[in-house]
Amino acid sequence: IGHSRWTIENQGFNELANHFHADHIYKHESTAILNFWLSTLIAYNLFRMFYLRNLKPAFRKVFDMLHVSKLILTELYNKSVKGKSRAS
Repeated sequence: IGHSRWTIENQGFNELANHFHADHIYKHESTAILNFWLSTLIAYNLFRMFYLRNLKPAFRKVFDMLHVSKLILTELYNKSVKGKSRAS
């Protein structure tokens, strides 16, 4: 059990650093760093639960977590751009 937990933690931190660029902290106060990491870990865990528990296994075979996260990011970006063009 300990080894599997260690693997999960290492994989999680590796994915956060390499795929979500969470290796740079933008504030240098200890409270800001703690809040940033807690928010990041909560968001990552929610996304991981969505991916593993809400998406069908056939979909997960075709699309990995990184691809799904890019689809979500693209959709959020497109909605924000459309909202700005209407306000102008």
